[in-house]
Amino acid sequence: MTEAETKARILAAALPWIRAHQDARVVVKIGGEALEDAALARTVVADLALLSLVGMRLVVVHGGGPQVSRAMQRAGLEASFVGGLRVTDDAAFTVVRQVLVGEINQDLVSMLNAAGARAVGISGADGGLLRAKPQPGPNSEDLGRVGAIDEVDPSVVDVLFDAGYTPVVAPVAPDADGRPLNVNADTAAGAIAAALGAAKLVYLTNVDGLYRDFGDTDSLVSELKADELSALVPTLSDGMRPKAESAVAALDAGVGKVHILDGRVPHALLLEVFTDEGVGTQIQ
Repeated sequence: MTEAETKARILAAALPWIRAHQDARVVVKIGGEALEDAALARTVVADLALLSLVGMRLVVVHGGGPQVSRAMQRAGLEASFVGGLRVTDDAAFTVVRQVLVGEINQDLVSMLNAAGARAVGISGADGGLLRAKPQPGPNSEDLGRVGAIDEVDPSVVDVLFDAGYTPVVAPVAPDADGRPLNVNADTAAGAIAAALGAAKLVYLTNVDGLYRDFGDTDSLVSELKADELSALVPTLSDGMRPKAESAVAALDAGVGKVHILDGRVPHALLLEVFTDEGVGTQIQ
């Protein structure tokens, strides 16, 4: 089946959902891994643009872990993680902000606009979208300029929606004193979805979905409830735990469904959102 035929089949299946959910709010978090391969990134961006073009009120939140780690290495800085969170001193934060806000955000906006969307790049600081507070490690370690979401004001997103734009959010947010902090992109996406009352929150990652036993391919979970996911959180890997925690919080706040997908699978986003051919994990 050709690319055009695949998209036509997906869209045909999608039409009932689109008609029933015009102006539905959808938050998609893209991990830095999904943007590493240029051809795959173009496919993902085309699918995101299609979501916006058919009437979804789409917010894209992006990470950039691999890109930040490489930039730190070039700057002579060593990347260090505690509980899945990057330890971020002042020197590391300079690199984080440069890569997330100055490079990945702008590149993603340019790609989305070239694909037909009307994208605008912002960070958590713009319009007071996000406010953060210092985030300690799991055993109260000092992580430096790492932030946990303290408050979300989605007014700037609503303004952009009403003007026909797709916000693309870099996960950097100020604390109460205006000092910018590095915020986990999974957590930022979940908090924004909760504040918007999104119909769907989608995590595009580099694994097939949620595994009950990471490394055991037979333990992939297709569907589960929020309370089941909450019970699994302590057993999950450092990379999956922030997604799971933010997914549970988003569902508790009224988000309709959460999807964890492998962004490396062509059109995984469209297949999971619009068809019955589930390709990842769905939580509700």
